Amino acid sequence: MKLKMFVAGLMFAGTTVFAAESCLGNGSSKVSAAQVQKALSGILGNAKVVSVSDSPISGLYEVIIETGNKKVPIYVDCNLKYLVNGEIIDVNKKVSLTRERFQQLQSQANSEKEVKLAKLLGKDKVEMLKKEGLIDLINFVDTKNLPKSNITYGNGNIVVYVFTDPQCPFCAKLHKEIEKILKDRKDVRFEMVLYPLPFHKHARGISENIECQKDNNSKQNILNKSFDSVAKGDESGLSSIDKPCTAAKGIIDKNLQYAQSVGINGTPTIVFPNKGIAVSGAIPAETLNKLIDILK
Repeated sequence: MKLKMFVAGLMFAGTTVFAAESCLGNGSSKVSAAQVQKALSGILGNAKVVSVSDSPISGLYEVIIETGNKKVPIYVDCNLKYLVNGEIIDVNKKVSLTRERFQQLQSQANSEKEVKLAKLLGKDKVEMLKKEGLIDLINFVDTKNLPKSNITYGNGNIVVYVFTDPQCPFCAKLHKEIEKILKDRKDVRFEMVLYPLPFHKHARGISENIECQKDNNSKQNILNKSFDSVAKGDESGLSSIDKPCTAAKGIIDKNLQYAQSVGINGTPTIVFPNKGIAVSGAIPAETLNKLIDILK
């Protein structure tokens, strides 16, 4: 999505040379986070401005934004006329101050995450997650208004939600891993929430077609066909099941609204509803099995 692509560009494609209008000596005071949020609202979307502070360059503010549970430094001039998408390089030290700041923010976020997980799961499970190298994968989402799933796979009592896009290649990859898990264990149930991304031209129509089916098997058949076509690069296979359905429009809209409101900006995203824990990406079956066993 637009915001995800924008933030990805911040981490870190290259260096931007920037000449800021100097605000020194003109009586201007430091801007607030709320002022920056308002000024950048058309660019940042749902990203939240966490803090504003001086940067190493006069006339330029460091702005920390939070999106998808990650904090990223960007820069604005003190008149809020220019946004800098790039790195500040210390020429003498030959280091990127922006990268150092990003790493500092990530280290701080991981420490805060461990404290929160310890309260939620207990210290023993946090140690298990650390031992398996899973801490970095975990984020938190508010599951209070979690939408009803559109398709179910499996019949177990351990419920795992998956926000998925029927035209997303990474979702298709994760789907194969989910099939491996369900072949080996019967205690898990995957509830699929359809989350069509706007740049996938068939995703919305396929999602609505799935939701308008009367039984779960029919829904599974369409999603399975969609992922098979994605894996093969078969556009005709997607076109044949791209059938918009008016009755499903409101349901899919609610899925999108919920996901965006809690910071789910991409697919696939796995959510453990009883813990409010989310993991993004097409993780292998072995890794997902470990997470299920630790969090169940």
